[in-house]
Amino acid sequence: MTIQQRFASVLILLVLLIFSSCVHGAETTTFLKNPPKEMAFGGLHWRTKSSLTPISPGPNYWSAKDEAVWVDEAGLHLSVQKMDGHWFSTEIFTRERVGYGTYTFTVDTDVLLYDPNLVAGFFTWDTSPEEANREIDIEFAAWGEKDGTKFQYVVQPYSDPSRILIFNPKLQGSVTTHRIIWLPDSLLFSSYHGSVDPDEASAESMLMQSWIFSGKPPTSGRARFRINLWMFQGAIPKQPAHMVITAFSFVPMKP
Repeated sequence: MTIQQRFASVLILLVLLIFSSCVHGAETTTFLKNPPKEMAFGGLHWRTKSSLTPISPGPNYWSAKDEAVWVDEAGLHLSVQKMDGHWFSTEIFTRERVGYGTYTFTVDTDVLLYDPNLVAGFFTWDTSPEEANREIDIEFAAWGEKDGTKFQYVVQPYSDPSRILIFNPKLQGSVTTHRIIWLPDSLLFSSYHGSVDPDEASAESMLMQSWIFSGKPPTSGRARFRINLWMFQGAIPKQPAHMVITAFSFVPMKP
């Protein structure tokens, strides 16, 4: 190899190294712009989930970017969308521990347009594994099936048929209201068409479904409340998704 050929080879190698460094640096910088953040909504403080690699549920990438999850005058927004070469899901969880009490939330999202692999979850969760992490769920999902998104109430583990109720919401628009009343000796779920106050008598005419869990409710432990919008088994949807929680309240059980 001549001196000129050696020089050319070294020059090419340097160019490749610089290009590789720039690409890696750009990707690293992109991910560094995805740190967790905190937002106030519904009288509670919410933290965002973020990840540099796919993690459960899903597995999914999780974004905390302002364009992925945010609060404005309409409410709290979650999304599933492609950013920086990856599809990202979103999840938030309360900084405060919650536990026994009444959870009421109103959601604006057109589940009839959901991709079969899209899941919206509203649930309690304790990082301690006892009592199935004290997980109590309301979920909108088709779990990959083609017959459309259903709603479900779950007291984990869902493998026991007595701990899950699945129903067709027969929606009357994109807005629904939901309530979980979690007490030491009882657990009640209910869902309504539209934006309603379940404590008002007029809400009865808008009732979509209710369910009283027949088993023993989990203890409150150190549970927090979580909301997420994600891709089942990490399967990419046909289009991005967007969900707005227009109202949320938690009223602790009276001592």
